[in-house]
Amino acid sequence: TWIGARPVEDPYILTGQLLTVIYFSYYIINPLVTQWWDSLLE
Repeated sequence: TWIGARPVEDPYILTGQLLTVIYFSYYIINPLVTQWWDSLLE
């Protein structure tokens, strides 16, 4: 991907770490939000 092809320098390290946290937090937060949303609709 784009950020993985960048050199290991200051702004790219933090950007890669931030995007990694956002990517994997989706798979943790999405089932919780779906369950919460379904309980609201009932």
